[in-house]
Amino acid sequence: CMDGIEALQMLEKNPATPPDLILLDVMMPQMSGFEVCQHIREKWSRSVLPVIMVSAKSSSQNVVEGLEAGCNDYVAKPFNRI
Repeated sequence: CMDGIEALQMLEKNPATPPDLILLDVMMPQMSGFEVCQHIREKWSRSVLPVIMVSAKSSSQNVVEGLEAGCNDYVAKPFNRI
């Protein structure tokens, strides 16, 4: 998907069969990842549709905002290979 609105539209097409996992960027056009996650949580619980937020925004405030929006986990970019 290119933006949050498109992602939500795709989810609405088949609400009975959501994907196994959503990787969601915080910074997207038209709607933030936080907003998208809040909309997702209105219909699906964390256990039914896990959401992992991925973002260059790595402050503790951003992580808390993501968790409060309903994400299961928050991963900061860039990633370090192990």
